[in-house]
Amino acid sequence: MAFTVTTNRKVDWPVSIDLPINGGKTEVHECSMTFEILSQDEYDKLMGNDVVFCERVVVGFGADILNEDGTPLPYTDENKSALIKSAAYVRMGVINAYHEAAAGITSKNLKGRPGSGQTGRKPRKRK
Repeated sequence: MAFTVTTNRKVDWPVSIDLPINGGKTEVHECSMTFEILSQDEYDKLMGNDVVFCERVVVGFGADILNEDGTPLPYTDENKSALIKSAAYVRMGVINAYHEAAAGITSKNLKGRPGSGQTGRKPRKRK
């Protein structure tokens, strides 16, 4: 298959958010987001501010992001902004998942769960 250079690439990608809980532990929450993969120049300009970066690259999210009442949070610019600004651990999950998507690292090649930021490749099985 030939590779086509595009200026606008959007991908749906799994995101893992590690919610801090008592005892120095985290609870993993999985969700899905749609990312716009940025050019290197735009990426470089935005990386100094994680809120601005996340608001730029997230262009949609799934019905697996819920309101406090358990109903799906509709995707709007206001809801996206509130979600991203809600906590640093949310932004960390978004940034980790974006980097996996932008690098094309699929879940079968990850050490950890998709969107977790554990992007090192699995060790090869030796015969």
